[in-house]
Amino acid sequence: MASLDWSQCPAVESVPGKVSGAWVLKGTRMPVSAIFENLEAGASID
Repeated sequence: MASLDWSQCPAVESVPGKVSGAWVLKGTRMPVSAIFENLEAGASID
């Protein structure tokens, strides 16, 4: 998977010490990468 620059996306944040600084959905601990991994594995958006 290609690396994306999430720094300008208002829906995500990267906070040092929160999920090791990974990009997560703002206000959560859900890594953006986990969403894409699940979609690649066949998970449905619904």
